[in-house]
This record gives sequence, structure tokens and C-alpha cells, in this order.
Amino acid sequence: MSTIGRLIAAIRGKARSPQPPGAVAGPTVDFTCNVCGGDNRGVPLAYAENRENQSCRACMASLRMRSLMYLLSMELFGRPLTLPEFPVDKGIRGLGMSDWEGYAGALAAKLDYANTFYHREPRLDIADVPESAMGRHRFLISSDVFEHVPPFALDAAFRNSRRLLRHDGCFILTVPFAKEGETREHFPRLHDYRLVEEGGRRRLINRTAGGLEEVFDELVFHGGEGMTLEMRMFSESDLLRRLAAAGFSSARVHGEHYAPYGILWPIDHSLPIVARA
Repeated sequence: MSTIGRLIAAIRGKARSPQPPGAVAGPTVDFTCNVCGGDNRGVPLAYAENRENQSCRACMASLRMRSLMYLLSMELFGRPLTLPEFPVDKGIRGLGMSDWEGYAGALAAKLDYANTFYHREPRLDIADVPESAMGRHRFLISSDVFEHVPPFALDAAFRNSRRLLRHDGCFILTVPFAKEGETREHFPRLHDYRLVEEGGRRRLINRTAGGLEEVFDELVFHGGEGMTLEMRMFSESDLLRRLAAAGFSSARVHGEHYAPYGILWPIDHSLPIVARA
């Protein structure tokens, strides 16, 4: 398998550790889950450091979810706090884009936060945001969403992410991305398209702007509701370029460890990014 193939397989969960959270095999780690405050002891390191494994035994938070809440705590309060330790402050307004309910409910109880969805209410199409929502939010969270945005809407989605924020706001973003190379669009000429199911298989049928019909059979869908078709594999350099072009003053990839919360990144790709307005 190629390097990019291994990367995609790991992100989709096909390269997860076979050991369940309760098993002990090799080195283990102890950590407090910063999503629920739960105490985790003896979690196999190989399991805990996988991006998608549900390694908190209490709330099933993954490394990706714990990292998002750690970075949000640092941006809002300047120090690491578990989500149960967040102060109640309804003056802090934020938005989530199809956020995981494991932290979305707690954020709504603490802050003026709303979780939004592309396919149902409360609805937010990040490529077509009403002017009334612009410039009002202290933070925006988007975890593994932008790889599903159609290519013709992608630039608008990045621009609107910046425009939703106040001058002191932050955008906390995760997407699968490769460390090197260029972004690989799966459907670069996507224009007028539909998904169909034939013989138990889903296909994408696209009519390009020039009228050419294209048919794609090898589709990748991520878990979850709504539009979960994978449109691309980003590269790190392209992500940072797009954030700068959208008007963010800075953007940083965060791969540092924070062992007390079980945040131990063994990879240099698909890491969380914080972009500041």
C-alpha cells in the first residue's frame, strides 16, 4: 500500500489497534478525560494515541475530541481545563458544525454555543451564511467537515469561517490531511451532480460545466448523518494557504502532547489546527 493509502486507511479507522480499551498489551497510559472528567487508568498506549479510537472508557471521547476541547480551553481561558471545569459564561458565543454530542451538550450548558448541521435544523451551510450571523462569534469548531465540502464551495466556506468570527475569535479545525504534497480533489470538475445507488453500490454522476458526463464508482463515505462523501484529501500546506487567503491572521498546526488529558500524537498529519481572526 502506498504512503497516501496508509494515511487514508488510518484516518478511516481501518488501521486502529485491535485491542479494546480494557485490554492491556504493551505500554499503558493513565489520563483524565478533559471531555467528561473521567479517570482512565491502564489504557493501552497504542489504543489511546489513535486519532479515532474511543479511548475514554466513560464517555468514549477519542484523541481528536479531547484535543479539540483542550485547544478550546487554551484559546478561551488561557489554561487547560476539563469541560466540566469550564466556567458558565453565556457571554462567550460559539458555533459547532455537526459537532459530536459528547461535548456539544456540555458546551451549550456552559457557553452561548449552538451546534449546527448541514442537513437539518439548526442548519448552517458554511458556504452560504446569512449576513446577520457574521462577526458575532468568539469561536467556531469544525471537526472533519471540510473534506466533504464540494470544490466549487470550498473557498466560500473558508471565507465564511473567518467572517463568522469576532476580531478576537478563533477557528478550531480538523480535517484529514497529508503532511506533504498537494491537495488531491477526488472530483475536480464537480458541477451538477447526484448520487445514485445501482446494484447495491453508490455512484456519483456529474455533469461538468462544459456538459461532459462523468461517473465515479470508488466513493468513500465517512460515518455520520448528512453529506459524508469524501471530496478530497487535503495537504497541510494547502490548508494553511487557504486559511491565510480567507483572512485569518495566523494558523498553527497543533501536534504537541498534553499527557494529563491523554493527548499523545504519534503522527504528523491530520492534526488539529487553530486559526485566529
